[in-house]
Amino acid sequence: MKRLALAAFALLAALPSAFAQSYPDKTIRIITGTQTGTSGDLAGRLLAQKLTALMGQPVVFESRPGANGQIAANYVKTLPADGYNILYVASSTVVTGPLMSKSVGFDSFKDFTPISLAVGAPLHLVVNSELGVETTAALVEYAKKNPGKLNYGSVGRGSVFHFQGEAMKAAAGIDMLHVPYTGTNNANIIGDLLANRVQVYFPAYPATLAALPTGKIKLLGIFYDQRTKQRPDLPTVKEAIPNLVTVPSWFGFMGPAGLPEPIVARFQAEVKQALTDPELSKKLEEVGIVPVGSTAQEMASLMRRYTDELARLAKQVGIEPN
Repeated sequence: MKRLALAAFALLAALPSAFAQSYPDKTIRIITGTQTGTSGDLAGRLLAQKLTALMGQPVVFESRPGANGQIAANYVKTLPADGYNILYVASSTVVTGPLMSKSVGFDSFKDFTPISLAVGAPLHLVVNSELGVETTAALVEYAKKNPGKLNYGSVGRGSVFHFQGEAMKAAAGIDMLHVPYTGTNNANIIGDLLANRVQVYFPAYPATLAALPTGKIKLLGIFYDQRTKQRPDLPTVKEAIPNLVTVPSWFGFMGPAGLPEPIVARFQAEVKQALTDPELSKKLEEVGIVPVGSTAQEMASLMRRYTDELARLAKQVGIEPN
């Protein structure tokens, strides 16, 4: 009986490994809450195409937008943890979202298995040209001389844009009025930025491309820990405000809770391989997306770090969950 029990235990222990060796043997669904047509959505679709070639099975990209990605996240958490249902998720969904709402419906750390960061989608510091400032330092100086006279726009309370604005105010010791817009329509904010109804905004780079040639707005810097390869001439905002908390703006892959480690390792390795493709990297960088990649452990650590930092920031500036 003892030998039978040991044999049964050994068989059960071998099942995840055997499963991983045959994985994948059917179509993989990547489910996302990103809005179609955004740079993050484009990055996810490009990665799905590359993963199809690398994994030898179709990798389809399925959109379930709404509620800042919460609809997609709540759907994926209920699916089998078998590697065939993967969540492509924005940091705003799993980091800032739970800090702002008591009813997101999931626990970012208990209901999902981190797999890999995919890409960074850094925010940029853009101002109306009528301010007459050419650098972040000059903007800070202007704001200090004109407290409360600057408006900054965001796509809503609790968005990464809102958090980044409050982080900048706290670190630089300046006062700006937050103007939240409903929905996620960057075009409305850019329109008001051009008209000088708001003076400051923190868009992803593609949102400003069409407006930059007008000369009505000025790109001052990037909210990132280091200058990017595609824009080495563009300084980071932290160069002028060293103690600034850079609000995370990235997309990554997660599975339902309990996803077997061999499956995590396989999927993560293929994401890493995909991001080394020069053609893919070029396409991503053309729309302001930074190839990142990571281990599952690195992703989990980063999520925890930013959740803790932004929870402290929210308490400091009085942002409370609904």
